Amino acid sequence: MEYTKLNSGYNMPILGYGVYKVDPVRTEELVSQALKNGYRLIDTAQYYRNEEGVGKAINNSGVPRSEIFLTTKLAPNGGYNETKDSIDKSLRALNQDYIDLLLIHWPGSDYLGMWKAMEEAVESGKVRSIGLSNFYGKEFDNIVNNAHIMPAVDQNETHVFRQQFEIQDSISKFDTKLEAWSPLTANPANVMNNSTLKNLSDKYQKSVAQIMLRSLIQREIIAIPKTTHEDRMIENIDIFDFSLTDEDMNEIKQLDKDVSLFGWL
Repeated sequence: MEYTKLNSGYNMPILGYGVYKVDPVRTEELVSQALKNGYRLIDTAQYYRNEEGVGKAINNSGVPRSEIFLTTKLAPNGGYNETKDSIDKSLRALNQDYIDLLLIHWPGSDYLGMWKAMEEAVESGKVRSIGLSNFYGKEFDNIVNNAHIMPAVDQNETHVFRQQFEIQDSISKFDTKLEAWSPLTANPANVMNNSTLKNLSDKYQKSVAQIMLRSLIQREIIAIPKTTHEDRMIENIDIFDFSLTDEDMNEIKQLDKDVSLFGWL
């Protein structure tokens, strides 16, 4: 596994396992598989309703807690006071003493109040790093202009068809890392038939998914692919034994359409 150093001083695995739309009934099983197969970054959220299963898998894994990097995201259902309670709610659901990375899932009506409560959670030791998800433009600027702690991460839709060069460049001024949700896109069938990606797949004898993930981590973008199949889980993490050339990366760059596949900004 490779790591990236956050502005909070902590090292974060550059590849992890995401549990969006993972059935709460299967979450413990699948996260356990991920940890068994070498994943050390697990990404969940209150909105996913599967924090409890994530926590159980971590606690029963046999992997030292210090080796696991746990991310969860707060639903923006209030401001300062509500967020203080919300953080404690996630800690109870996860059954953890601390959260490695806590994100605001999307901008709500009082995200500045949320951020203040999150900063206090860092100071109290409940949270180690804090960041954002789905924050762009003025919302991101409002955070950094009022923050005492800069966002460690901004998690946004990032993949071969939306490569987010401008966002990555703008947040890097604050030493904020870009993290990719949906790094394998929303339409696997369409991607798997892309000629550029298929040619690179043949060249390296790696799957199209592995090519896509490798292109992200070579740009120092954290990625959290989700799958419910253990064989694909194993495939997705097997990307640290090859590198794409500058020419390869430029070919992939030409696929960028800078348009959301999900209707986001």
